Amino acid sequence: MNAEDVKERRIAWAMLILCPLSIMMMFVYVTLGYARGLAAGHPVEYLQLTCVLWAIIMTVLPILRLARLVSLPLWFIVLVYGNMYMYVISLCEGLYFNMLWWPDFTHVISSMVIASIVFIALCCMEAGSPKHVTFGSRGGIIAMTIFAAFSFGAIWEIMEGFTDILTGVDYMSYGALHTMGNLVADMLGVIIMAAVAWLLLSSHEVKDIASKVRLGRKKIDTNE
Repeated sequence: MNAEDVKERRIAWAMLILCPLSIMMMFVYVTLGYARGLAAGHPVEYLQLTCVLWAIIMTVLPILRLARLVSLPLWFIVLVYGNMYMYVISLCEGLYFNMLWWPDFTHVISSMVIASIVFIALCCMEAGSPKHVTFGSRGGIIAMTIFAAFSFGAIWEIMEGFTDILTGVDYMSYGALHTMGNLVADMLGVIIMAAVAWLLLSSHEVKDIASKVRLGRKKIDTNE
């Protein structure tokens, strides 16, 4: 294995052990009754199930990496796992109820994750296309990232609205101001990620970013 492979596998092993373990510590924290999310109104079973499910989800990516099926940029992994931790901690600590601005903040981070996925996908598309098929420039990729990523936030809000209409309960959407606040937070997250993407493209070629992504089994070096 080359040095990069060794580094990635070490990170994957660390994630596989530490991430589920830390989330299960939150499970114990909830079970012992210390979590402030209980006082905020979240049922203990709901918080426990959340911890268990996210602990399982956090094992997927490192397992895929160790099986040589998936490889992703480290900065993207940090962003995604940071978002997952924030979600679990927010519920267990009741931040959604106790801090009025917290839901908008989580929308910002989540939209950054969506925008990063779109950005990476666009880089892979351009890197894998014929030389004459491009987005034109760095600005072209950034513009496509903004438009495509923000559309996901709009689609999500539409889905929330239809869910409440179908169920007859205002569970997911709390009026026009709530929806507009979410959309503004989504746009802010997309713009932040677009700025990060602009900086990445200022120091890296599109093909360099795409080279950090692999979906599918990698051939094993016979010298390992």
